[in-house]
Amino acid sequence: MATRSEAVILSTDWEWRHSLAHTLDANGMDYIFASSVEDCREIAGRESVELIFWDSHLIDGTYQDLARSIGSLDSRLKIVVVSHLDDGDRRLATAPNGAFAVIPFLCQPTDIEWVLSRASRASALEARSVPTRELQTHA
Repeated sequence: MATRSEAVILSTDWEWRHSLAHTLDANGMDYIFASSVEDCREIAGRESVELIFWDSHLIDGTYQDLARSIGSLDSRLKIVVVSHLDDGDRRLATAPNGAFAVIPFLCQPTDIEWVLSRASRASALEARSVPTRELQTHA
């Protein structure tokens, strides 16, 4: 049986990773760290992951590399782009390309809680969207 890690924190910034981990932990989320797109793909391939928090300053890959790499694994996987102030153009370009959310770097706990709330609602809607059969009635 696969281990449940609800979120992957994809960044090489040690301080930020631990700050985000603290907020996720305070909200009852399991998490795991990855420092490369390949590490993240490996984790998402073997574990049940709902969210990936991708640091836009990741050196080894772009958002598009990550999206292509994990796109075939699970359609319910949500990528949260954590955008630095110096990449405002990238933030706007990323949002329409499948990112679940775009939040500013040095995320405040309220930014993370907003994402977690949205993800929870999205998961509930996905669970309810299972096709149902209608019963035939005879008039």
